[in-house]
Amino acid sequence: MVTVHHRTVSVNGLEVFYREAGPEGAPVFLLLHGYPTSSHMFRHLIPALADK
Repeated sequence: MVTVHHRTVSVNGLEVFYREAGPEGAPVFLLLHGYPTSSHMFRHLIPALADK
């Protein structure tokens, strides 16, 4: 089972939430969403891609 981490980062004083999974140093795959959706819509896709 893949662990999905929920994290935040401060960008110019704004807290941005993001999810990440997979081994450190692996290639990054960025899943973009638009307003009014959220990363929640990728909750099943992120673990499926994390071991690739």
